[in-house]
Amino acid sequence: MRNTQAAAAAEMALILPMAFALIFTTMEAGYYFQTEHKAIKYVREGARYAARQNFAYYDCSGAGAFDTNTANAAAVQSQIRNVTLTGGVAGGNARIADWEAGDVSISVSCNSTYGTGLYAGTDDVKAPTVLVATRFSYTPILGLLGFDVRQIDVVAQAESAVAGL
Repeated sequence: MRNTQAAAAAEMALILPMAFALIFTTMEAGYYFQTEHKAIKYVREGARYAARQNFAYYDCSGAGAFDTNTANAAAVQSQIRNVTLTGGVAGGNARIADWEAGDVSISVSCNSTYGTGLYAGTDDVKAPTVLVATRFSYTPILGLLGFDVRQIDVVAQAESAVAGL
């Protein structure tokens, strides 16, 4: 008769590294997707906030940009960035680890195919559209366990047509 007392321990020793790798990989992937989902959600909030700003802040006489001649246009850009990053107009702590204001970009484009409704009274009858985008380095939760995720970026963007106040 054979001795099988240590068979379960030997099998566990063989399976344990693979099981841990699977568990930790699943945790890291889940955290990445959660971070990406948050970034998409927050960028969408920033685009919605930008869409509710006054038409005077947007210049559609050329290629499209923020109107630098309008008072408070720079403040509106800062507010859009703050809403995206922190959830508040005044700013505060970033809602995602290692996400910074420099990681959020805001651009304006103007669509000339709209000439009625809200956009009939705008400059050159163009509809300003705001694109809020972000790209930042993913901060892993298990980076010390041998997973190399330094090259992974979180990318998100949202676009919204300006409806004005």
